[in-house]
Amino acid sequence: MEKTGLRHAEVQVHQIQWKNAIGWFISFLLPALIAFVPTSQTFSHNLKVFLVITVFMIVIIALELLPKLVSGIMMPMLYMISGIVSPQVAFGSWTSATVWMVCGGLIFSNVLDDIGLLRRIAYYVIKKSGGTYAGVTFGCFFIGVALNVVTFSNGWLVASAVIYGICKAMDLKPSKESSLICFAGTIGATGCCICLYDPGYFAIIETAMNSVRPGFKVSLLTGFIYNGAFIIWCILSLLILLKVYKTKDLKFNDRKGVFDEKYQQLGKLSTTEKKGVLLTVLLLAYLSVAMFVRLPVVYGFIVVPILMFMPGIRVGKMSVLKRLDFPLLFFVASCLGIGLVGAHVGFGAFLTNLIVPILAGKSMLFICLVFLLIGTLAHFCMTPYAMLGGLALPFAQIAISLNINPLIACMCLLYSCELLFLPYQSAGNLIMYGYGMMTMKDFFKEMALKFGIMVAGFVLVMFPLWNLFGLLR
Repeated sequence: MEKTGLRHAEVQVHQIQWKNAIGWFISFLLPALIAFVPTSQTFSHNLKVFLVITVFMIVIIALELLPKLVSGIMMPMLYMISGIVSPQVAFGSWTSATVWMVCGGLIFSNVLDDIGLLRRIAYYVIKKSGGTYAGVTFGCFFIGVALNVVTFSNGWLVASAVIYGICKAMDLKPSKESSLICFAGTIGATGCCICLYDPGYFAIIETAMNSVRPGFKVSLLTGFIYNGAFIIWCILSLLILLKVYKTKDLKFNDRKGVFDEKYQQLGKLSTTEKKGVLLTVLLLAYLSVAMFVRLPVVYGFIVVPILMFMPGIRVGKMSVLKRLDFPLLFFVASCLGIGLVGAHVGFGAFLTNLIVPILAGKSMLFICLVFLLIGTLAHFCMTPYAMLGGLALPFAQIAISLNINPLIACMCLLYSCELLFLPYQSAGNLIMYGYGMMTMKDFFKEMALKFGIMVAGFVLVMFPLWNLFGLLR
């Protein structure tokens, strides 16, 4: 028996070594192919070097060939050492509000977990979801959507913490089951930003539209009118994955009584938990009104976690800070830096100039699909905000030159913000992945399914509806 076990372990080690060897081969091969592409007036030297470094690091991240901390340090260092950008640009993502929101969000979620409030919320959600895996999955999706609505698309960090707490309460390890729950929560909390009102997204789109159509205003329902079908695509993705993963056979579905009992055993809210609830309500309230009082959202994720350690409140402990996943911050900052450096070397303009000549004289559906393609490709090297900031105006101008509604071009660009495959392409997905409950393999499969449904849904349903309702004009 011992010899059999040792032989099995040796086989596994050998397989892992081969996978790593193949992964490293691919990580060098793809950038090498880009390196041989000749430069031109539109494809500059700096842009080529940027793509070589970015593709190299993306493959490493996608195949998990290096630890998160190493990847997080390595990417900006390569950008800087190559000379394509200054150190201020290479490490400029550290001044991004998103990084500090993530830092505050990590402290906030870990304190709530430490005082037991996340566990209480998790048991309550499981209980109200009928105690079944499918119920919890859809419960997490609608939690994300609800937090989006009440915080004007700023509740994704809070949603991530709640969903992580639910996975822990269910005693799930990194697996397809935990991955699907995280996927459900993330597409609800971050994905639905493309069809609900996100002040940041729509401020960029409104600015771009005003450049070609002065006086244009985005309403609270603009995103939903054009991209509201995205919610149906999410539900369809979840239903298919629940079927594929054969979740009806999970033992968890027989444990409803256990979770009811666990919830009862928690008893009444402790004083510490009550303080946690008040701080959570305070954070959500601030996120809801921030856009109206014109204060940055990041303030809420800085001030509230600090309040947790203040005298008179003191729900946070020093031990919690020592357990924080600080490598995740480096990883997030590094991934956000791709968009910053990409914009600096002109990646968005390169893509636009490459595609525009193809569009003249083509059908509206073809033009829309090309807009989606540009957005999808740009998303590999740009964050959603960088995409919208760098491409919304060029898209609107291209639409005007083609004599089509510029808002269609902007809505296609917004829709493509959710046509993604890897965690680093979106801060919300990156944070959820960073909690360690999703494997890269499962993440890619789930996002690939959503991608296929979104594209098919656009061609078969959304575009005909846009035409029927006169939105194309």
